[in-house]
Amino acid sequence: MRNCLTDYEFTQEVSAEYFTYMTDWLLNWHRRDSSMTFSVVLIDFNEPAALGNALGAAYAMDLIRRLGREVASNLRSTDLLCRVRASTFWVLLPQGAPSIVLSKIEPILAAAREDGLAASQLLIGKISVPEDMHANITALELFDRIRK
Repeated sequence: MRNCLTDYEFTQEVSAEYFTYMTDWLLNWHRRDSSMTFSVVLIDFNEPAALGNALGAAYAMDLIRRLGREVASNLRSTDLLCRVRASTFWVLLPQGAPSIVLSKIEPILAAAREDGLAASQLLIGKISVPEDMHANITALELFDRIRK
């Protein structure tokens, strides 16, 4: 089996394929055992170029790096972090609530808002299973629901 983890000791990041596979796996587990719960969090800077124009490129890149480090440093050993493109983070939290991540990044985002980060430049989505789940949803459908 191919090792999907990339530099796990330092970043706790996994590939998009592995993240999708594990989300589908947890959905299937939940269908067999309803006590299995999990959450998925999306942190997406919609248009990195516009963010750089609004805040300055160096500040925008530093903001994204700090946010990524803060998320990674607060994950439990069972949580997964997937970074897609330079500015999108997906977090999978087995038996965990979105607040595990969101409470930790709020101070960074609050400071960025004071510096000019517009609400339209950032999408934060979250979903908890089973509370927000349709019975036969796939991981990709779940991700689409989070983006809306």
